[in-house]
Amino acid sequence: MIKNLVPFILALLLLMILSCGYYGTSSRTAGEIKRIAVPYLRNETSEPNIEIEITEQISDGLIKENTLKVVSDNEADAILEGSIIDYRNIPFTFKEDIASTQIQAEQYRLFIGLKVSLFNRKENTYIWENKQINVHGDYYLEETADQNYENALANVYRDIVEAILSSTVQDW
Repeated sequence: MIKNLVPFILALLLLMILSCGYYGTSSRTAGEIKRIAVPYLRNETSEPNIEIEITEQISDGLIKENTLKVVSDNEADAILEGSIIDYRNIPFTFKEDIASTQIQAEQYRLFIGLKVSLFNRKENTYIWENKQINVHGDYYLEETADQNYENALANVYRDIVEAILSSTVQDW
């Protein structure tokens, strides 16, 4: 019985090894874009200087991701263009203050919206255009909460970078 099982197991292992040859984990970018420029986004909100922080976070996130190389405009295969169109902090959950019988905001939701396009410099066309990216992060006002403003903002920035990458990078 075991003599008959050994060739079967060997054949199964060989089949598994050979079938993995077609699988790859490398990524291709849209139009073989390898280098991207990220000039400062336009700020269409009332939040001062938010375009500087968001643009820098996008650049830093793309550098950390290491799928696309962030370079200057004249070296880039593609240029990310766009605007920040929404920046809001709104009360999300409430609690009642028993002593004063007033309702107070307990948790806030931070919304950031972008409208971005990716321009292919080589072909002088847009790879994708006017893509809306709307992300949010929740946080508590309490200093001891893990869900604070800084963490919510970091999560929002991460989601923005992921949305840009998912629009630009095609897996396999």
